[in-house]
Amino acid sequence: MDQALVNRITRFRAGNERLAQQVEYEKQTVVRLEAKIVQLEADKTLLVKAIGLIDRCIQVISANGISKIESIVTGGLRLVFNDPQLGLIVEKKEGKRGNSFELLMKKGDVVGVPMDTFGGGPCNIVSFLLRLILIKKFKLAKFIALDEAFNNVGKDGGDLTRTATMLRQLCDDHGFTLLITTHERAEAGLISAANNVYRVFIEDGKPPVLKKVNALEAQTENSGRDSFQLPGNDSSLSPPLAKAEPASVSPQL
Repeated sequence: MDQALVNRITRFRAGNERLAQQVEYEKQTVVRLEAKIVQLEADKTLLVKAIGLIDRCIQVISANGISKIESIVTGGLRLVFNDPQLGLIVEKKEGKRGNSFELLMKKGDVVGVPMDTFGGGPCNIVSFLLRLILIKKFKLAKFIALDEAFNNVGKDGGDLTRTATMLRQLCDDHGFTLLITTHERAEAGLISAANNVYRVFIEDGKPPVLKKVNALEAQTENSGRDSFQLPGNDSSLSPPLAKAEPASVSPQL
């Protein structure tokens, strides 16, 4: 009889210990969940702020500005590709959370997504000009670093030369400074517009060396990687290219 009671007490104690362990585990789980809730609340606060910032950006850009954006980018496209039918369309869509915008391109009666319908060259130009618009809208520093930013723009037919004209115009008329890097000697049109051209020289067993070269060397030699700079409004530097007669990036920029 006493042994049976002892066994029951032993089982009771074992069960009590298991319950105590379970309670401790649940307490730790509650602590982790409370910490997770605090983190989620913090994330929610940041997300609300981010959404507010995005909405504000959309409002700043879109308020009385869609037609201006279309005008600026359309002017750049027509200048670079020498085609008066090219243009940008900013299509506004209303949703449950507010307005959204889709960028489309047109040429005559053809309207479509830029990359799918018109290829990489126009996308390079549209992307670049939209960056300029954001810089102007939010009053950021007028400096842009570009790495192979125009590698899809056709090298035949004068497209790159007209791109250089556009870049030169932006620097001279709107005070931008551009730092552009390229591997391509074929981008001579861009290099010819630069105020300063630098080349990375690489020799076996030695660290790369950056040296200033003249535009002619940059266009004719076949080794290394070039960087070139187009500073705005600096009369001490080499003279700019002549302005393009038709179209412009737009004085509204």
